Amino acid sequence: MSAVSPAGGTPDLDARPTPYHRLATLRPAWSAWGRPLLTVVAAVIAYVVLASVLLVLTILVLALAPGVNVAIGVTSGDPTSPLDVGIALAMGALWWPAGVVGVRIGGWRPLGPTWSVAAGLRRERLRSTGLLVVLAALVVVAAAALAGGLAGTGADGASAASGSSGADGGALILQLLLVVLLVLVLVPLQAVGLELALRGLVLQAVGTWLRSPVIGVLVVAAIACIGREATAAVMIPALAVALAAAVLAWKTGGLELPILLTATTTGIALIVSAFTAGSDAGAGVAALGAAVAAPGTSAAALASTEAGPAHAGAALAGGIAAAVALLVITAVIVVVVSRREGLRLLEPVGRAADEPIPDPVLI
Repeated sequence: MSAVSPAGGTPDLDARPTPYHRLATLRPAWSAWGRPLLTVVAAVIAYVVLASVLLVLTILVLALAPGVNVAIGVTSGDPTSPLDVGIALAMGALWWPAGVVGVRIGGWRPLGPTWSVAAGLRRERLRSTGLLVVLAALVVVAAAALAGGLAGTGADGASAASGSSGADGGALILQLLLVVLLVLVLVPLQAVGLELALRGLVLQAVGTWLRSPVIGVLVVAAIACIGREATAAVMIPALAVALAAAVLAWKTGGLELPILLTATTTGIALIVSAFTAGSDAGAGVAALGAAVAAPGTSAAALASTEAGPAHAGAALAGGIAAAVALLVITAVIVVVVSRREGLRLLEPVGRAADEPIPDPVLI
């Protein structure tokens, strides 16, 4: 099949593959000068509306429930609270429908190219590199816990699972099991939402104007600082997470690996934080957990509320160690993908010029 120009006109035999961040330019109507702004604004408005509805419904349910304090766990950032963890993850998951609204209503284009250069999620990408990403998440969380433990004062409190006995201990264990269940159910939804809206949508919005992916990656990193605890312990790993996700999306041509990396890192960090709350190791992991949490949620402040002043050094060490590990592993994944795909190190997986352009959105 002969190559076609992005506008669907005459064949262009010299056309190069379209990188992920430039997929919104496949049709002229998608890349109009105002489309990127409309896309982002529509997503933000949709998220604010959805988040407001969720919070109002939550407060109403808690107010009607007998014997329940409506303030419990809603803003505490407590990793052992099912209520707090559930609300924070649900808030993050709302970025999924918000991102869909942004792309379809604001950008007026199909959702497929926002997932990948193949106009959909690629299972083969997960099969070929997914195990490496899962191992990477384990290494990052382990680095945060180890660094936190080594840098701590040594005055660790009892872990959440062993801090009580008898009936109270049994209730706490059930509480932690409920946290684990919520993490397993909601973390994948949050990861999809964050990568779709806060990484993919923004990266392609900037890529509509600029050919180079560098500015888009930097914008994504800057957005990661919004609605998050303004401490080095949280900001350093948050920037690393955003950079890693954006680079992987650009390099691999889609959101599959960023979603998997965010989901596994978030899930493991939340579970470890719940079972090691009050310890130096738990403070280190809490910093990472706050970095990968949805911005503006209570989970984005775990390093201060859970770690506390006594564990501030452990939280900072854990955050820095996690950031370094994440950036190093991202570089390794980039090298692996380059070798497997036969690409240069700074050459991304792109959409072939002879691939048919996705149909325009009609409604």
